[in-house]
Amino acid sequence: MEMTIRVPRHEDIEVVVDLGASMHQESAYAFLPFDRDKVRKLFTSYVTSPEIYGGFVADDNGILAGMIGGYISDYFFCDEKVACDMVLFVDPRYRGGRTALRLLRAFRQWAVEQGAQELCLGVSTNVNTASTGRLYEAMGMTHVGGLYKARLNSKEAAA
Repeated sequence: MEMTIRVPRHEDIEVVVDLGASMHQESAYAFLPFDRDKVRKLFTSYVTSPEIYGGFVADDNGILAGMIGGYISDYFFCDEKVACDMVLFVDPRYRGGRTALRLLRAFRQWAVEQGAQELCLGVSTNVNTASTGRLYEAMGMTHVGGLYKARLNSKEAAA
Protein backbone atom coordinates (compact mmCIF):
# COMPACT_ATOMS: atom_id res chain seq x y z
CA MET A 1 0.00 0.00 0.00
CA GLU A 2 1.25 3.49 -0.86
CA MET A 3 1.75 6.25 1.68
CA THR A 4 -1.39 8.34 2.09
CA ILE A 5 -1.78 11.97 3.05
CA ARG A 6 -4.82 12.39 5.26
CA VAL A 7 -6.38 14.60 7.88
CA PRO A 8 -5.36 13.75 11.42
CA ARG A 9 -7.53 11.77 13.81
CA HIS A 10 -7.76 11.70 17.59
CA GLU A 11 -5.77 8.47 17.69
CA ASP A 12 -2.86 10.27 15.96
CA ILE A 13 -2.40 12.84 18.71
CA GLU A 14 0.30 11.10 20.77
CA VAL A 15 2.30 10.12 17.70
CA VAL A 16 2.15 13.69 16.38
CA VAL A 17 3.31 14.98 19.77
CA ASP A 18 6.27 12.59 19.46
CA LEU A 19 6.99 13.87 15.94
CA GLY A 20 6.84 17.40 17.32
CA ALA A 21 9.35 16.47 20.01
CA SER A 22 11.70 15.05 17.35
CA MET A 23 11.37 18.19 15.27
CA HIS A 24 12.00 20.37 18.33
CA GLN A 25 15.19 18.48 19.23
CA GLU A 26 16.56 18.89 15.70
CA SER A 27 15.66 22.54 15.31
CA ALA A 28 16.88 25.96 16.27
CA TYR A 29 14.25 25.85 19.03
CA ALA A 30 15.99 23.05 20.95
CA PHE A 31 17.25 25.57 23.51
CA LEU A 32 13.63 26.05 24.64
CA PRO A 33 11.57 23.55 26.63
CA PHE A 34 9.11 21.30 24.80
CA ASP A 35 5.68 21.30 26.44
CA ARG A 36 3.95 18.08 25.41
CA ASP A 37 0.63 19.17 26.94
CA LYS A 38 0.62 22.44 25.00
CA VAL A 39 1.42 20.65 21.74
CA ARG A 40 -1.26 18.04 22.48
CA LYS A 41 -3.84 20.79 23.03
CA LEU A 42 -2.83 22.58 19.83
CA PHE A 43 -2.92 19.40 17.79
CA THR A 44 -6.38 18.60 19.13
CA SER A 45 -7.49 21.85 17.47
CA TYR A 46 -6.32 20.44 14.14
CA VAL A 47 -8.68 17.52 14.66
CA THR A 48 -11.66 19.45 16.02
CA SER A 49 -11.47 22.79 14.13
CA PRO A 50 -10.34 21.99 10.57
CA GLU A 51 -11.92 25.17 9.21
CA ILE A 52 -9.33 27.22 11.13
CA TYR A 53 -6.47 24.77 11.68
CA GLY A 54 -5.41 22.81 8.61
CA GLY A 55 -3.39 19.73 9.35
CA PHE A 56 -2.34 16.63 7.46
CA VAL A 57 -0.25 13.59 8.25
CA ALA A 58 1.70 11.26 6.00
CA ASP A 59 0.59 7.72 6.85
CA ASP A 60 2.87 4.90 5.71
CA ASN A 61 0.79 1.82 6.49
CA GLY A 62 0.03 2.97 10.02
CA ILE A 63 3.35 4.73 10.65
CA LEU A 64 3.15 8.52 10.67
CA ALA A 65 6.08 9.69 8.57
CA GLY A 66 5.41 13.42 8.63
CA MET A 67 3.02 16.24 9.32
CA ILE A 68 2.07 19.73 8.31
CA GLY A 69 -0.08 22.17 10.21
CA GLY A 70 -1.13 25.75 9.83
CA TYR A 71 -4.02 28.11 10.20
CA ILE A 72 -6.29 30.56 8.42
CA SER A 73 -6.60 34.14 9.59
CA ASP A 74 -7.54 37.55 8.26
CA TYR A 75 -4.87 39.92 7.09
CA PHE A 76 -4.52 42.65 9.69
CA PHE A 77 -5.51 45.30 7.12
CA CYS A 78 -8.56 43.66 5.52
CA ASP A 79 -11.04 40.81 5.85
CA GLU A 80 -9.42 38.60 3.22
CA LYS A 81 -7.89 35.31 4.36
CA VAL A 82 -4.29 34.18 4.47
CA ALA A 83 -3.05 30.65 5.23
CA CYS A 84 0.16 30.33 7.25
CA ASP A 85 2.09 27.28 8.34
CA MET A 86 3.15 26.46 11.89
CA VAL A 87 4.90 23.18 11.32
CA LEU A 88 6.20 21.01 8.52
CA PHE A 89 8.15 17.96 9.59
CA VAL A 90 9.13 14.76 7.84
CA ASP A 91 10.78 11.98 9.82
CA PRO A 92 14.44 11.82 8.69
CA ARG A 93 13.89 8.24 7.43
CA TYR A 94 11.36 9.58 4.91
CA ARG A 95 13.22 12.65 3.69
CA GLY A 96 14.44 12.94 0.13
CA GLY A 97 11.26 11.57 -1.39
CA ARG A 98 7.91 13.16 -2.12
CA THR A 99 6.46 13.17 1.41
CA ALA A 100 7.01 16.88 2.09
CA LEU A 101 5.71 17.84 -1.35
CA ARG A 102 2.56 15.79 -0.86
CA LEU A 103 1.95 17.31 2.58
CA LEU A 104 2.44 20.80 1.16
CA ARG A 105 0.04 20.15 -1.70
CA ALA A 106 -2.64 18.97 0.74
CA PHE A 107 -2.14 22.07 2.89
CA ARG A 108 -2.30 24.32 -0.17
CA GLN A 109 -5.54 22.68 -1.32
CA TRP A 110 -7.01 23.11 2.19
CA ALA A 111 -6.05 26.81 2.07
CA VAL A 112 -7.81 27.24 -1.28
CA GLU A 113 -10.92 25.51 0.09
CA GLN A 114 -10.93 27.89 3.07
CA GLY A 115 -10.89 30.90 0.75
CA ALA A 116 -7.32 32.01 1.39
CA GLN A 117 -5.91 34.60 -1.01
CA GLU A 118 -2.31 33.73 -0.21
CA LEU A 119 -0.17 30.97 1.24
CA CYS A 120 2.71 31.98 3.53
CA LEU A 121 5.27 29.34 4.48
CA GLY A 122 8.30 29.91 6.65
CA VAL A 123 11.58 28.16 7.31
CA SER A 124 12.48 29.08 10.88
CA THR A 125 13.83 25.81 12.32
CA ASN A 126 17.24 26.16 10.64
CA VAL A 127 16.92 22.57 9.36
CA ASN A 128 17.49 21.99 5.64
CA THR A 129 16.71 25.64 4.91
CA ALA A 130 18.18 25.68 1.39
CA SER A 131 16.46 22.51 0.22
CA THR A 132 13.17 23.56 1.80
CA GLY A 133 13.41 26.91 0.03
CA ARG A 134 14.08 25.16 -3.27
CA LEU A 135 11.03 22.96 -2.70
CA TYR A 136 8.83 25.99 -2.04
CA GLU A 137 10.16 27.72 -5.16
CA ALA A 138 9.57 24.57 -7.22
CA MET A 139 5.96 24.80 -6.06
CA GLY A 140 5.75 28.26 -7.61
CA MET A 141 6.29 30.24 -4.42
CA THR A 142 8.44 33.37 -4.25
CA HIS A 143 11.04 34.07 -1.57
CA VAL A 144 9.96 37.30 0.11
CA GLY A 145 11.89 38.92 2.93
CA GLY A 146 13.59 36.99 5.67
CA LEU A 147 13.49 36.10 9.32
CA TYR A 148 15.89 37.73 11.78
CA LYS A 149 16.29 36.32 15.27
CA ALA A 150 18.06 37.24 18.47
CA ARG A 151 17.94 35.31 21.70
CA LEU A 152 16.99 37.49 24.63
CA ASN A 153 17.63 37.13 28.31
CA SER A 154 16.29 38.64 31.53
CA LYS A 155 19.50 40.63 32.09
CA GLU A 156 18.63 42.75 29.06
CA ALA A 157 15.26 43.66 30.57
CA ALA A 158 16.94 44.93 33.73
CA ALA A 159 19.29 47.19 31.77
